[in-house]
Amino acid sequence: MNMIKVFSVILFACLLIGMVNASDDINYFNNTTNITFEGVNFTIPQGFGELKDSQDFNDLGSEGQTCFYINEAHGEIQITVISDWMGMSLDELKKDGATKTKLNGHEGWNYTENNLTYFAYVENDTGILVGATNQTRLFEVVL
Repeated sequence: MNMIKVFSVILFACLLIGMVNASDDINYFNNTTNITFEGVNFTIPQGFGELKDSQDFNDLGSEGQTCFYINEAHGEIQITVISDWMGMSLDELKKDGATKTKLNGHEGWNYTENNLTYFAYVENDTGILVGATNQTRLFEVVL
């Protein structure tokens, strides 16, 4: 069991190192910026930068995309939009330990995993998962 924890920490550290090394590929925003990602609107706070290479998301057999925004002083923001959610319910997004909550008018699940606080919700048959370094960032990002 301890070996699994050690492996998880090493994997997470490698991810962070990779993000910092990719800083040449980041476009930092001078102002708070409204974006539309996969048809869903979000706000990215000033000083965060978009990593150019988004990742395909195919967990749960769904089609979607993940994008990342980082600010070396204020952490990271991760947005995943599952575009073919096909009417799945909010309850199917629940993770162990998640708390049902409302965020900016959206009902969803709030939980912490891998040093990020997440809010998962469904809007117009689209599953949305937003992760941020702290809860306050979630209020800024989710419209």
